[in-house]
Amino acid sequence: MKEENINGSLLRSSPDQEQKIKTHAERRIKLTDTFIKKLKVKYKNGKKIVSSVGDSEVPGLRIYVEKSGSKSFYYCYKPSNQRHTVRYPIGNFNITNVPVARDKARKYAVAIVDGKDPVQIKRELKAELTLKELIEDFYKKRLNRSFGYKPTTIKTIKAYFKVWIFQKSSDLKVHQVQKDHSYSLQHKKLSTITKQDIKMLHTIIGIKSPAVADKAIDYLNVVLNYGIEEEELLKNPVQIKKKERFGDKEDNRILTEEQRETVLNYVWNLDKRTGKINYNYYKSRKLNLVACAIIAYWLLTGRRNVSEGNRIKWKQISFPTKKIFFADTKVGQKEYDLSPRALEVLRVIYGERLTDGPFLWKEGTREYVFPSFHFGKKNSKGEKCTTPYLASPKRTWARVLKELKIDYIPPKQCRHTFLTLLLHKSKNIMAVKEAAGHSNLKTTNRYAKILNEDVVSALDKMDQVKEKKSEVLEFKKNV
Repeated sequence: MKEENINGSLLRSSPDQEQKIKTHAERRIKLTDTFIKKLKVKYKNGKKIVSSVGDSEVPGLRIYVEKSGSKSFYYCYKPSNQRHTVRYPIGNFNITNVPVARDKARKYAVAIVDGKDPVQIKRELKAELTLKELIEDFYKKRLNRSFGYKPTTIKTIKAYFKVWIFQKSSDLKVHQVQKDHSYSLQHKKLSTITKQDIKMLHTIIGIKSPAVADKAIDYLNVVLNYGIEEEELLKNPVQIKKKERFGDKEDNRILTEEQRETVLNYVWNLDKRTGKINYNYYKSRKLNLVACAIIAYWLLTGRRNVSEGNRIKWKQISFPTKKIFFADTKVGQKEYDLSPRALEVLRVIYGERLTDGPFLWKEGTREYVFPSFHFGKKNSKGEKCTTPYLASPKRTWARVLKELKIDYIPPKQCRHTFLTLLLHKSKNIMAVKEAAGHSNLKTTNRYAKILNEDVVSALDKMDQVKEKKSEVLEFKKNV
């Protein structure tokens, strides 16, 4: 009898071994990972022997327990023109679970029925894509504007995969999380990736950032569905239930109206005589002027921090119509009205375009409202700054709140502050919806929840006991 060993070469077995295989073929149960973990090395006449158990779900799939204790899956079958049974390795149990083994065994079975050479089948399985290769293929063929992906979405997907799949990051906290919870999915063959692998990845990312964990798995789900479309994968292992997700936990903290005004007065200071920027004010306090201007813009417009804030260009702003235009937002092209105070800030900045300072128009940054002082310059690592706008004023934001003794809240809460106070003053939810650029009123309703004015008003009315005279309406008959 001929039989393949673990390395895939054919072995000839003795008549006793042939009889053993026939006996094996009779023993089939529904294999599970738990059952296989409990399998132990068997003894016969005081000596260790190789034993196996067949799967009742996929005929031909067997788990072998070697004398050393290692456990491996094989697909066993008897060619119609041969006397002997042969077996082909599917994978070691340490890296291949039952569902994956069944998928591979079915591939063997279907291919054999179709008359394919078993050696060719093995080559095809070896040529199976890894997760890294599938992602790279997805980048080339699918991740582009023609398939509806916006530049910001493309950038986000690549950033998430670079950090959490390819494990390339300069963030020391990320490195520590990955060191404490070692994993590697990028080089795994697609058919060997299990739902347990996905859950593990989701949990590990969640240690650093729960919100990123949910989104990263959603993007991975898209890539694996693409793999199914391209017939590189039979089944998508992404099976994260809603209760297992971290969820987008809303942060409802905002600045009060008084706190907002305090911050605005601190970050935006003009010379009372000229109406221009008071450079001495920022210099004496060692404040980043451009960062302060961004914070003022956030609090006066309620626009999204980066896409509608830090990187806006002068061509988007129309002073005559008092509007700002965005060609590409979460809800498509949008145009928003600018308040008088927001227009004043923008006009003052525009007026500084010829003044020697951080707003001076320079080659490479002149089209941006909030230019980067470091653009084109080298950092301590010798790398040139390629971002023409100030990417993040987070340090200035944190410092301002600290000096004003206001509890820290993330910069994105500037938008929530603006929209909540707008609802408080206007009492018009539809006006807030338009100002926010929401496509769904349900999204805007969060600001009504933050404000909670309806509940407070109702409770006040409940406690106001007023006596009213009963009025009797007198009906007169028409004559």
